[in-house]
Amino acid sequence: MLLVLTQINDLATVNQLINIEDRLSELVEVIVDNEQIHTLIARKKPQLIVNGRQFQIALDWYNQMPPYLFPNPLPLSKEVFLGTIFGLLGNLEKAWNYLEGNSLLTEWDTMIRILNSYPIDFEIIKNQKIISDFDQYRYLHNLAIAYNYAYFEKHNIPIIKQSYLQAIERATSHEYKLFTTKHFANFLLDIGQATEAEKMLKEALQITNREDVKASLQFDLVKALMSKLAVPYQVELVTELKKLLWECLQFYEKNQIWAEAGILLIDASFIANIDNSFSESLGYISKAIKYLESEDLTELVGEAYMRKGTLLYSWSKNGNPQFYRPALEAFQEALRTFTKEQAPETFAEIHHQLGILYAEMPDEDKKRSVWAALSSSSFKEALAFYTKEAYPYQYATICNNYANAITHYPQMKKGDNYQKALDLYKEALDIRTAQDFPFERALTLINFLEASWLVGNENDTFYQERYEEMLEKAMEIKNLVSDEKLIAEANRHLEDLKRLEKKVVLHLLK
Repeated sequence: MLLVLTQINDLATVNQLINIEDRLSELVEVIVDNEQIHTLIARKKPQLIVNGRQFQIALDWYNQMPPYLFPNPLPLSKEVFLGTIFGLLGNLEKAWNYLEGNSLLTEWDTMIRILNSYPIDFEIIKNQKIISDFDQYRYLHNLAIAYNYAYFEKHNIPIIKQSYLQAIERATSHEYKLFTTKHFANFLLDIGQATEAEKMLKEALQITNREDVKASLQFDLVKALMSKLAVPYQVELVTELKKLLWECLQFYEKNQIWAEAGILLIDASFIANIDNSFSESLGYISKAIKYLESEDLTELVGEAYMRKGTLLYSWSKNGNPQFYRPALEAFQEALRTFTKEQAPETFAEIHHQLGILYAEMPDEDKKRSVWAALSSSSFKEALAFYTKEAYPYQYATICNNYANAITHYPQMKKGDNYQKALDLYKEALDIRTAQDFPFERALTLINFLEASWLVGNENDTFYQERYEEMLEKAMEIKNLVSDEKLIAEANRHLEDLKRLEKKVVLHLLK
């Protein structure tokens, strides 16, 4: 529903215009400006503000539409007012009918192109009439937005930055300045400059007291800080995020803005998990799914189920095997959103996780072969997308994890799981070179050594070639990394290999 705020003197005119279209009043709520205006703005996201014979489109702090700025003010005529209403309601055919022949039509066309990342005619923006200071600011802001969001084979980052900074400098009010700053910060996040985005957002928060504006900026600040999280997690950063998330969530839940609340709860779940607060983390992610489902945000619901699956799996690994099946169910639920046809990469990543889960699923022995078959099938789905040529790093990771999974499969009479695992480890090692991925290579080498001890030997004979290969790989680990745990593992294998050599020598001397 679209909200129109008006003065008592203009109420009759507004209603008369809305009633021109049959049943349009069912989609538009008209409210007379009063002392509770800011509460209404926060709760209902108004989009039109009428004042006399003019109106304006309110700034959108909730990302409901592209941040393109229309002329301000607009004349309160039948064509412009109803054309704007239908445009905001998404009925573009009606909007076009009302705005035909009006210069505002080209503005709407530009905004729709930005929304869909279509190529746009920049001359339309550059030819906008500049009469007032607001026109100058609007021109610079829209230019930045167009450069940022319109289709380009390669975006010119310096030009986009310059356009945003010029728009911020020419903003005609604090609200406009904050609005452009918000979208500049989001651009900086998109190009990986989280620290600069964080600085801008924190400075912006110092100059506003409006609840809805503050919450919108805090929402983006959460994204900036979350992008900086890395192991080992900084206590100060986690503490700051907890406080920020709590403040933000209070606003969005109080005002029943469920989409933003759901997104924040996904982040809150991750932070709680860092603190090993499992029940709290699970509660957050479950509530996030509920909120996002209520808004029919299918893709975000799928992402939340993936996060829930990851969370449950991590806790199942921490001595809670009862969470394996709920984790499996969460990933399977995510597959309902991320299909192979519509989201092949995410589909492949989910199957990667399922391959690991199926292999580790605790169950009675007679069912283990079924889980093994499902695991193998999921890994093959993942590798069908993450090929060695197109995605070498991911390919190596999946090969390593597939090999680990195979060592959990029940041993077949006519097969050798461990030999299959060794072949997959070798595939991973082809990518995980000492020069490019020393730590990952060391992990795979450890896995390779573990499987090598268990691979079948015909007639229990000693294989000199395998012995030398294991010796070489164990020594390589010590030269690759300084990690004490990995070096200790390598030394353990070296000691076992020495004992094996002595045993073989003694056997030969007899």
